[in-house]
Amino acid sequence: MLSELFYGKRRKSQWKDKPVRACEALKKCDVAYILLPVVFIQLFLFYLEFNGGLQTGGFKKNLCSSQPCTQRIPTIIHQTYKTEDIPPNWESTPKAWKKHHPGWTYMFWTDERNRKLIQDHYEWFLPTYDGYPYGIQRSDAARYFILHKYGGVYADLDIQPLRSVSEILGDAELVLPQTPNLGLTNAFMASVNGSDFMAHIISILPEHANKWYQIVRHWHIMTSAGPTFLWSQYERWTGDKSRSLIVPAAFWGKCSICKSRCKDLETSPLHHLMGNSWFAVDSFIFNYILMCNPVPLAVGLLFLIDVYKTGRFNHWVYGARSSGENKKMVAPGGFLGFSFVTKWIAFFCFGAVLYYLKQRP
Repeated sequence: MLSELFYGKRRKSQWKDKPVRACEALKKCDVAYILLPVVFIQLFLFYLEFNGGLQTGGFKKNLCSSQPCTQRIPTIIHQTYKTEDIPPNWESTPKAWKKHHPGWTYMFWTDERNRKLIQDHYEWFLPTYDGYPYGIQRSDAARYFILHKYGGVYADLDIQPLRSVSEILGDAELVLPQTPNLGLTNAFMASVNGSDFMAHIISILPEHANKWYQIVRHWHIMTSAGPTFLWSQYERWTGDKSRSLIVPAAFWGKCSICKSRCKDLETSPLHHLMGNSWFAVDSFIFNYILMCNPVPLAVGLLFLIDVYKTGRFNHWVYGARSSGENKKMVAPGGFLGFSFVTKWIAFFCFGAVLYYLKQRP
């Protein structure tokens, strides 16, 4: 009835013909054209990487670089792990922080201590905390509560100092670092105790524990309490950002997840070890394929589709055809007039170049 009201009466055959005509139009279109938006996405990601990421929250350089100032953030270092048995590749990290920060208090938090902090001081959050399906979510959430309660500097165990981090902190009351990929990260943070922003973060955590769009594990972790959650909340936070310091990735030395190796930067007081211990297969797909290398992925998939679509699959598998059948393999409306072989050699070379550029340290 609604269709008749808007479009008038049509014969059933007309409606049945629509999917057929759409499929015929799709067959005439070269699948290589689908690469164009993917290429634009890849180039946009390159732009973000080479321009220091998105300028969030009013970027400032070191607040104490040009004039004397007093550090407001408490001289406390926080790090956390499941137990006190730190993996061998990170076991030197606590010693490095103590060595380069004499006079600072070092606090190590296990899962047991994290839960006790929530139970003793933030009992209202305990149902949400215990309800997280993944341990990394509890670790992400706990670091916000630790900084709200005590203030100081939080750093993942895969981050080691080369010298004091005071030069990063300046006289800010909140320090959040950018990632070299997109947005902010919670791998390294600092704040005063009772920070208004940390109070905002912990108050809104329960609302984001389970959202409809948190379908896969990686995205659930990132958006419930992880870096993507932190970034989105800082952008939406309407509090006073005048005492906040957003540290660019190049300054604190964070390496892009798209690179197999990175050089330590002289400007950074931090050194990064191999991290991402919580990553699984979906994390690999999300980060290293969809985010880092969408063009090489699209080239590979579309090549297979084009092989099947143009009839070359059956030809290669079952042998040569008659001359009449071979002519059918040339799909009409080819990509900019190039032959099948020429266009795909060009696309594979283009994808290889992009992959090399993303891997270059």
